[in-house]
Amino acid sequence: MRKRVTKNTIFLSAVIFIFWISFFPEPLKGIFSRQIILISWALLILALLDNGFRKKEIFFDTPAKFLWAYLALMSVNLWFSGNTRVSLDFYKDLILFAIPAYFLIKGRLEAERIKNALYIFVVCAAIVSFIGFLEMIFSRNFIYEKLVENYFYHRYIIYQRMMSTLIHPNILGAYLITAVPAAYYFYKTGRNKPLNLAMFLLIASALFLTFSRGTWVSLFLMLSVWLWLKKRKRWIAVIWLAFLLFSLFAALPFIPEYIKLRFGFNHLWEYFIRGHRTLAYFITFNVLKEHPMAGIGLNNYRMLFSQYSNIKLPHEVMITDSVYLMHLAEAGITGFIGFAAFLWFALKNGFYCYKKFSDDKKEISLALLLGFMALLFNMASFDGFLWKTTFYLFWLFAGLLAALYRDSYCSATLSQE
Repeated sequence: MRKRVTKNTIFLSAVIFIFWISFFPEPLKGIFSRQIILISWALLILALLDNGFRKKEIFFDTPAKFLWAYLALMSVNLWFSGNTRVSLDFYKDLILFAIPAYFLIKGRLEAERIKNALYIFVVCAAIVSFIGFLEMIFSRNFIYEKLVENYFYHRYIIYQRMMSTLIHPNILGAYLITAVPAAYYFYKTGRNKPLNLAMFLLIASALFLTFSRGTWVSLFLMLSVWLWLKKRKRWIAVIWLAFLLFSLFAALPFIPEYIKLRFGFNHLWEYFIRGHRTLAYFITFNVLKEHPMAGIGLNNYRMLFSQYSNIKLPHEVMITDSVYLMHLAEAGITGFIGFAAFLWFALKNGFYCYKKFSDDKKEISLALLLGFMALLFNMASFDGFLWKTTFYLFWLFAGLLAALYRDSYCSATLSQE
């Protein structure tokens, strides 16, 4: 009885957490981040008091060792940081949330509950998309006019780039692209096909209306992986050719200026050559020449930007704009190796589950794997760990993949190894 209550409490908390990610704008996530951490640790302690929480298996199996190694290697930069206090604050927030979230999801969400959590995520993503369409239709968003201050609001409402509840088109795009594979899975396998199809189309349409270049490219990368796994490799060239043709078409004179500026081929090429994201690669290279192993310290990039670049940029873009460059520049080769190893093993487990199973088990493995990969592709074009929405999504999907690997979907195969 006590074990069932514990499981139900943790699952209900996971559902509330998905709602929190979906419907509460970024400023509120920042204000209440400490409360989220405290609740996460309280739930982990509750799980530890339950004898059904297999501590050795959960905390010290191979996936867990990769997480501990990542967190340990990230701590190295604290000894060499340009500003230790700033780095310690960032590192503290990382470990205080990552540890309870990852192990709670991994240890307590079992087969059917993984599927239920994914469906709730898809329903939330569909509602977020619907709110975004209301924003587009009425050219206003009540949330940012009356409830929450949004620095980006007037900039993007003019250009009709969807923000919905997630304050910024890029963050909305990252959230939606993570939900797309699961939405497609439920459309193909669910009982209520009209409803599931409507949710899938709503989410996919809203994703396009973010007009986020990183999200669009991530979508095509994710589709390429899906086609490769489904043995439809010749279609990969077709979808990328379609993207190239769209970019050429977007450069034509009669196309609206804001679309032309974002997707027109000549503007894309100019941005690729001279944009601030390209500059970040050169700055990261220069940082690594001086601080190869430990970097300049977590969250120190913006503070030390002027030391590595003579080009003046607005404060908001004085960032690496890539979670991978962030790890390289701020945590050095040591931290990046830990992050890369953790990702490699998480993805390896996802592919393992997909290859070993068939029917529904195979497809839900694919939905989780593609959703996580889409988020990773997208975070190559922005600092995903600096935004609470994508930071939470990262650990949610990392935990779900670990839970999938640990639980009944893979247990039969693992027992034979």
